Amino acid sequence: MGQLIAVILNIMVMLLVPLGLLQVHTVVQARNELLEVSAAATKYVSNHGGTSEANLQQEVRALITRELREKKLSIPDQELFVSVTRTRSLDPVLWSHEDEFDVELAIPYPRFTTWIPMPADPLQVQRIGTVNIMDYDL
Repeated sequence: MGQLIAVILNIMVMLLVPLGLLQVHTVVQARNELLEVSAAATKYVSNHGGTSEANLQQEVRALITRELREKKLSIPDQELFVSVTRTRSLDPVLWSHEDEFDVELAIPYPRFTTWIPMPADPLQVQRIGTVNIMDYDL
């Protein structure tokens, strides 16, 4: 009887360890892709600035969609939450040089299998940047 239990536990371990490794790989890959896309979005905002947060939000969303399509990343565009907000500015209405901003991207926690419990929190990346140049300067 002890050998039967040992065999069953051995089989369970042999099945669950690869699933756990695949789950960890899936999460790490999604986080790396989020970091890559957020770096491109931060660079875009830093180099272009914006006229309004709503307008800039649409431009960043279009840039991220293009990045995901060109690089064939596994992040689903429909589930991606994008937020660009100014944290410090000289003028509350107009964007200008040296305004600080926050780019936040989030997706639901990636799951490879439902057998492994995962947190309900989204997988989130946040970057902080400064506007260096505005489109109207060019």
